[in-house]
Amino acid sequence: MELLENQIENKRLSSAYIFESKNSTYNLDRALEFSKKVFESYGLDTRLSENPDFEIIKKDEKEKNISIKTVRLLINDMYLRPSNGKIKIYVIDESERLSLEGSNALLKSIEDAKDYILIIFTTNNSFSLLKTIRSRCQIISFKSEKENEFVDREELSYILSEIISGNLSFYYKNKDFFSKAKDYKEEFFIEISNFFNNLIKLKYYREISIENKKILFYLKKIEKLPFDSIDRMIRKTEEITKGFKNNVNFDLAIENFVFFIYREGINVESSRSKL
Repeated sequence: MELLENQIENKRLSSAYIFESKNSTYNLDRALEFSKKVFESYGLDTRLSENPDFEIIKKDEKEKNISIKTVRLLINDMYLRPSNGKIKIYVIDESERLSLEGSNALLKSIEDAKDYILIIFTTNNSFSLLKTIRSRCQIISFKSEKENEFVDREELSYILSEIISGNLSFYYKNKDFFSKAKDYKEEFFIEISNFFNNLIKLKYYREISIENKKILFYLKKIEKLPFDSIDRMIRKTEEITKGFKNNVNFDLAIENFVFFIYREGINVESSRSKL
C-alpha cells in the first residue's frame, strides 16, 4: 500500500485502479482501506457504510455475472456530482464477473469520467478484464497473506533481459527456473507482464517504484526497446495466459514465448545496425 499512500499524500491519484490478488476477500479489504484513506485525505467522513459518495458494485446473489442493469445504474450515478463536493468512489468487486456488454458500457464511462470519480476494480486476474479497460487503469498486484511469494522477480528480470539482449543460451541454462513455474503458471506470466509494464513506466514516464536496484538495472539494460516491441511482448503474455484456460501445454508455451521475445530483441538490434 506504500505506493498508494504516496499518491494520496502527493495528490496524484489515478482515476481508475485494478486491485489484483488471488484472494477476493483480501482485494476488497485493500479497496476499502484505500477508500477510507482517500476520503480522509479530503477531510471527509471515513465511515463508508454511511457515505452516500461510496458504493460497492457486485453481482446479485441470483446472478452469475454483474448484470448490465447494475452497470447502467452505476453509469447513471456517475453523472451525479458528489454530495461532499469533492470525490465519489466506486468499488467494482470481483470485476472478472463483468459481462462483455457491461464491460463495453463501462469503458466509455471510464474514458469520459469526471475528475471527481475514482473507480477501483478488484479481481483475481486482471487479464480477465478488457485490455481497453486495463490500459486506462493503474494495476496494483498484491500478494495476500494466503499466497506464497512464488516468483523470484530478480532472477526472472535477469533472465528476460539477457534473452531479449540476444543471449538465447540463457534460456537453456535456466530451464529449471521455468519448469518450476508450471504449478503457478498464471502468476508467473502476471509477473512477466508486470516486468514489461514497469519497462514502459521507466522508459516513458520515469515513474517507477522499484527498490531492488538489480531489477532496475536489468530494466535499464533493455530500455532502448521501442514501445511497439514492448507492447507486442505484453500482448504475447496475454495470449499465453488465455491459452492456459484451454489447457495449452506449459512447456511449449514457455518455449514459444522465449523465442518470441528473443526475436523481438534481435530484430530491434538488426534495425539499429542498418541505420
